[in-house]
Amino acid sequence: MPIVEVDGKKPRVDPTAFVAPNATIIGDVEIGEGSSIWYGAVIRGDFTKIKIGKFNSIQDNSVIHGDGPTTIGDNCILAHGCCVHGARVESGSLISINAIVFDRAVIGAESIVALGAVVLADTKVPPRTVMAGVPAKPLKQLTDKDAMLIKVANKGYADLAKRYKAQGLDKR
Repeated sequence: MPIVEVDGKKPRVDPTAFVAPNATIIGDVEIGEGSSIWYGAVIRGDFTKIKIGKFNSIQDNSVIHGDGPTTIGDNCILAHGCCVHGARVESGSLISINAIVFDRAVIGAESIVALGAVVLADTKVPPRTVMAGVPAKPLKQLTDKDAMLIKVANKGYADLAKRYKAQGLDKR
């Protein structure tokens, strides 16, 4: 796993986090307790700080970058191939496969950005909202059941990350 210092800034990864050997983490990046960074993910804090909270799942081939602050709350899932660029994703949210969240957008807590959706710059998504389409528009409000499904999926990935880490699959 390349952990790359740039301009004197080295990523800080909590020792409980799982980071796949071929994930790339560059520059001013902080990754919190119990988070998992899966295969092929790129987290590039060369332009600005990236803060990833606790117990997040950053899945295969996801990209986190930006030319403004980028923050991922706690207990979020960033699914395969998504891109979060210079935006804020609040706790308990799901950014689905191949979705894009762009500059200065804010995804409210316990929200879902649907498969392939594009959240444009400066969009403010209220908590517990499902956004879908290109450009993304509100589709519906999350139910308690929907929010619970995100929690269950996130717990499944946390357990998987612990298994991988226990087997030494995070070793470079």
